[in-house]
Order: sequence, then C-alpha cells, then structure tokens
Amino acid sequence: MPAYSLQTIAPCARTTTGQILIAVCVTILMALQASLATADTAIAAPDREHAPEQVVSIIIGALQSNDPASDSGIATVYRFASPANRASTGPLARFSNMIKRGFPDMLNHVRARYTPMQVQDDQALQAVWLSTPDGRENGYGFQLSRQRGGEFDGMWMTDAVIPLGPGAQSGIRI
Repeated sequence: MPAYSLQTIAPCARTTTGQILIAVCVTILMALQASLATADTAIAAPDREHAPEQVVSIIIGALQSNDPASDSGIATVYRFASPANRASTGPLARFSNMIKRGFPDMLNHVRARYTPMQVQDDQALQAVWLSTPDGRENGYGFQLSRQRGGEFDGMWMTDAVIPLGPGAQSGIRI
C-alpha cells in the first residue's frame, strides 16, 4: 500500500478534527485491504482453470496471510494438497501442526521470490524463496501434478514441498 501523509490526502488534515477523520479513514481502508487479501485465499480451491503458477501463488498468499486463530491460510494450502499428499500428511489438524512446527517461517512471511515454473507433461516444479520479518530467507520446492481421475480430475495440486535451505539473501554464506 502506498505511503500517505495527512497533508497529501486532504487539506482539512491540518486541523485536529481533520487529522482524526483522515486517520480513521486510512485505518479502515488498510483493514479492508488486509481483509480482502485474506478473503481471497480463504475461499480459494482447486479448479481446472488454475495454471500451476496460480496454484503456487495462491498457496504462498495463503501462508503469508494465515490467521493464527482460525488457520484459514493453512486450510487453503490443505485444499490444494493432492489426494496422495493428504494420504501422507493426514487430516487438516495434523497437516496444520506439521506446518506450524516444521515450517513456521512459511507462515506470515514478508516477501516471496519465485523462480520460473518448470512444467513437463502433468508434472510441475517451482522454487520459492520466502523472507521472514527478521530478514532470513528460506527456499522451498513446490512439486505439483495435474490430477487424473476422481473429483480433482484435470486440476493442478501439490504433491510435495521440499525444503531447499537458506537463500542467498538470508545473510548466511557457506
């Protein structure tokens, strides 16, 4: 969201009443923007129209905006887990604990850096580098496949997420 100063928003901002009114409006707009971002990922579900890049983008957005009280972002990620992935990781509660305990840096990250998606037939692979609020960067390989048969026929879903370790921008050097 662009930075605003009270003087650039409205001339009335020079008064105390004007400053309070503008501050309230800006706060409401920022809350609405955050709410809409969360709402978009909260209702996202696999669809034949989603390209593999869109699936990874939805997953990353859901992880970034996860609500710790409801885990709505993690629930979105779980909806995009392939049936084989779900069989391996268990029901949503177990999946949620796995992410929170094993990959906490994925949740509420501040930035994502994507490598180009590699697609061959019904398989896709993309590396994504996530930056934490303290500046660390960790990479993850997202392995997807287009499902064949069943309720998800023709839909791209996540088969696995592979930790790649610290990224070049994490400040860690070998």
